Amino acid sequence: MSREVRPRRRELKTYLYIAPAVIFVFCFCILSIIFTLFISFTNWSGLGSFEFVGFSNYIAVFQDKNFLLSCINTLVWVAAGLIIPVVLPLLFAIAITKSSFATIFKNLFYFPNAVSGVIVGLIMTSLLSMYGLPQLLGMLGFENLDKNWLNIPYVNTGVMIVAGIWQGIGMNMLLFIIGLVNMPTEPIEAAKIEGATGFGLYTKIILPLLKPTIIVVVLMSLVNSFKTFDGIWIMTGGGPYRTSETLAVTMYKESFSNNHLGMGSAIAIMLSVIILVISIFYLRKTFTKEGGA
Repeated sequence: MSREVRPRRRELKTYLYIAPAVIFVFCFCILSIIFTLFISFTNWSGLGSFEFVGFSNYIAVFQDKNFLLSCINTLVWVAAGLIIPVVLPLLFAIAITKSSFATIFKNLFYFPNAVSGVIVGLIMTSLLSMYGLPQLLGMLGFENLDKNWLNIPYVNTGVMIVAGIWQGIGMNMLLFIIGLVNMPTEPIEAAKIEGATGFGLYTKIILPLLKPTIIVVVLMSLVNSFKTFDGIWIMTGGGPYRTSETLAVTMYKESFSNNHLGMGSAIAIMLSVIILVISIFYLRKTFTKEGGA
């Protein structure tokens, strides 16, 4: 056997190892995206033949007042998801990193993340029903709060955002803890020798060193906020009167409740493009600044 044949066989074996993953990604990701894009240009209910309608679904989406309200709700989720789930986990991570009870706190904060969004939705639905926390507050003298908060338009969105933050805060905190533990100690020690302490030490030394972790946490929070679905679907189903829908919920309703797969696919494509564009813009801005610095 020639020396040239052996390297080729080794290369072939390497490709065979990754072939199952490539096939899986192609069949269940790339083909799904292509098929969704195709459906978005049709009037298809899931059965029967495809009726090509061009950009009619995209035009109809922007003319639907429910879609505009879903956009507003989604932006509210994104704004809350970029502030609270980033700032609070960072503060918690800094507070408990050197604590003797760090393991206990980690488990307490991470537990909600280990539970599915459906379970969290069911827990919050029971807690906020007429016979849960509202009734308890009413018994304590706060009669105005003795009502089902999930049935109050716009109030329910705030309640669900709190539930979503409660579920996801543990993962972000663990990422920040990992970043703090693996941070190089030389710059910190040098800064302390120069007299940096307290707030100045964290803002000028620790936070810049933690920048890669902050980038990951912000991007994860951004994507998760845009695709929020399961908790909303369980707690309110997008109601009452579709006032708590996000883009993901509207996409699901149009596709599987109203059997408008064409319009649902159009929303899915637009949501994917929005996430992709924002992610690319954020990463380019971040790494451009880092490279310029």
